[in-house]
Amino acid sequence: MKKTTTRRPRQTRQPRRPKGSSSRPWVVLLCLIALCIGAYWLAGDKDTGRETSSDRQMEQIETVRDDGKDAVYTDTSQELSDAIAAWLKEQGADVQELKREERSEDRQATGGAIYWTTRSTAVTPSEPFSREKLEKFLQKSGGKASIYRVTQTKLDGKDAVEYDIAYFDTLDGDPLYLVTDKLYVLPVQEKGGLVKNIKDIFTESSSPDDEKKQQAETKKAVTESKPEQTEPKQSHPAQVQGRLAIVIDDCGVDLDTLSRMNSIPVPLTYAVMPYKAHTAEAAASGYSAGRKIFVHMPMQPLNTTSSEEIFIGGDMSDSKIQATANEILDQVPYAVGMNNHQGSMATADERIMKSVMSVMRQRGLAFLDSRTNSASVGEQTASAMGVMTGRNNLFIDNDSDVASIKERLRQGGDMAIRNGSAVVIGHCRPNTAQALSEMVDELHAKGVDIVFVTDLMS
Repeated sequence: MKKTTTRRPRQTRQPRRPKGSSSRPWVVLLCLIALCIGAYWLAGDKDTGRETSSDRQMEQIETVRDDGKDAVYTDTSQELSDAIAAWLKEQGADVQELKREERSEDRQATGGAIYWTTRSTAVTPSEPFSREKLEKFLQKSGGKASIYRVTQTKLDGKDAVEYDIAYFDTLDGDPLYLVTDKLYVLPVQEKGGLVKNIKDIFTESSSPDDEKKQQAETKKAVTESKPEQTEPKQSHPAQVQGRLAIVIDDCGVDLDTLSRMNSIPVPLTYAVMPYKAHTAEAAASGYSAGRKIFVHMPMQPLNTTSSEEIFIGGDMSDSKIQATANEILDQVPYAVGMNNHQGSMATADERIMKSVMSVMRQRGLAFLDSRTNSASVGEQTASAMGVMTGRNNLFIDNDSDVASIKERLRQGGDMAIRNGSAVVIGHCRPNTAQALSEMVDELHAKGVDIVFVTDLMS
């Protein structure tokens, strides 16, 4: 029997596609998607949530080096400053370091010291500066860094916003704030020569002695250039019967009245308020007129609230008092001393005054006790800690009419003749300026020589 074979139908062979041709559209599509994402990252908002170099720097800040006596935050503060500078550059800002200061304060719990650095930087943003973005960036430190204070100020005569950034830690059981950065943020359009001029002011060369004096005077580059100081023109009594120091409180608000004070031909001492519209200008104006400049330090009053937003208060730890005192002192250029504004509670508290005087001693500044409270321990604490000090004997313008102020000046002159010297305090007010200008000849005729308050301190 013949075997039957079944044939399969012949299949038609399809043409072979070139190798790899089936995946090419997907590759092109993926490339386009990648390009779009890259363009979005580059052209879009810089704060996209992706980790940047500055983020990593902020997250990896070193902690304190503590040997049981000294707490060294030098590396910590420098790393924080570097991270902030890197972030600002990532935002497109022009960043110019103006000054770097080695800082220290007493560590009372161990008898040692706390060390850190403060960097001053001029920032010219490429777009309106965002405080919210800065705060968001600082949060990456895990609570170690925060904005400590924001104030309006001037750099080289131009408006600027100062952002003080602090490193936070708990040391010896107390909260500690160390201001590591002062960012002077200029308007977007201010560039070039302005920043160079500011940098020149901060970095002008000086000898070690000049540098120490510069730190003691807490000079800030907030004026176009350091004004030339002139010797005050004054007459003296033919025979000196007593010496009278006149301190003018609350400078920094009324420049017109300050200008009238500048024209009075006797050596006055100006106590300049921090954080006021014309703080820096008042200090510079007085300095150029040959005056001695003091900081009028806001301190907590008794049984009432302070008139100032920032002040030395009784609820502060020792380290917080020292940090706040340093920052207030830094507000006033050319200062050679400090007296208290209000402070009837604070000056009667030995712990508070010891913390304040440790800063004064370290910076080589004098302290005048305004004596807003007869129970004040300010003068004796300063003297015990080696700070040059003295006390107010009389307020001359509690009654603000000209005749009353002149009578109080006569009382101050009589006190100076009787005791050899006296200190009186008035305020930067038009009637006080008028009374002073009208009393100079009368005081001199009585043998009262008007001097700087530092001339009567010991």
